[in-house]
Amino acid sequence: MAKLFGKEYSKKEFLKKTGNLSQIGGMKEYTFNSGRARGVDAIDVNAGDLQFTVLNSRCLDIGQANFEGLPFGYISKSGLRAPEYFVENKGKGFLDSFYGGLLTTSGLNNIGSDCAIDGRGYGVHGEIANIPAEMVAKREYWEDDELHFEITGKIRHSRFYAEDLVMERKIKTSLGSNKINIIDTIENRDFTRVPVMLLYHINLGFPFLDSQSELIIPNLEKSWARTDSAKKGLKDFNTFCDPVDGIEEECFYHTINSPDEKAAICLFNPQLGEKGMGVYLKYDTKQLPVFLQWKMMRSREYVCGFAPATTYAEGRQNALAKNESMFIEPMEKKRFEIEIGITKNRLSY
Repeated sequence: MAKLFGKEYSKKEFLKKTGNLSQIGGMKEYTFNSGRARGVDAIDVNAGDLQFTVLNSRCLDIGQANFEGLPFGYISKSGLRAPEYFVENKGKGFLDSFYGGLLTTSGLNNIGSDCAIDGRGYGVHGEIANIPAEMVAKREYWEDDELHFEITGKIRHSRFYAEDLVMERKIKTSLGSNKINIIDTIENRDFTRVPVMLLYHINLGFPFLDSQSELIIPNLEKSWARTDSAKKGLKDFNTFCDPVDGIEEECFYHTINSPDEKAAICLFNPQLGEKGMGVYLKYDTKQLPVFLQWKMMRSREYVCGFAPATTYAEGRQNALAKNESMFIEPMEKKRFEIEIGITKNRLSY
């Protein structure tokens, strides 16, 4: 059963009350045709209260997202750009093309700081967010009284004389749902063992982020500042303020020690909606052992980032030097799964 408009409906009831199901939900493909977004292929998903845009031309990342008409993904002033505008150049390429959106994927050969190894440069957060997906397909199907929406595609992160990594992405939701499930499977199609680095850059903005919002991290074991400049803000990592002109970003690492190795993190605004609303993230800490919080309270760059990752976001060179990098063997596949959803209960999601 799907809950829409405050009531639960069966498949039979939906079909009786509509001539075409696109009246109440579905998926729509299109291509942007102006400005720097020209040529970007996208799919709008309408699951009822939950609506979001999947960007085929940008790694099947998620751009705009809203629930009950309230946006929860941060959109940067860089705006949406087609992948041909991306030029990897230390941090410049990533920042020029950083649209934000609900999800920007980072990796697969670098996350965090830029570096150079044996004459090859690795830019901030890698290249994958600017690689178009191949073999993109969408599927709409019923299971009993539940209507599912599914988008799949492959993103090839490969280079001559270097890695050949293929990520298969699946994005799932259903009519009346409050959540998005993202399942990624990365395969090493070369015959050399290589590092694999993955970070989910989840970007949450106003109105879910506001001065009264709080960050909730159950089973939190330890927190520390990523940089010296962020140390002064460590004690207030879970609270927020109104935008401040010119303020610097703060990033914090959090160690989560959950008995079942499942993390559940929430940004909750008690003044949103009737009794408060929040955005939550769930993931497996065995797959993604590192969690980085990005707290940016600057005017125009007002955003709280959730960033579960395979390793610390200090760059490929640092990860290899400290033996912290995850490796993938020839022909091996590694699976990663995250869930992003909306809750109206501060303690239940």
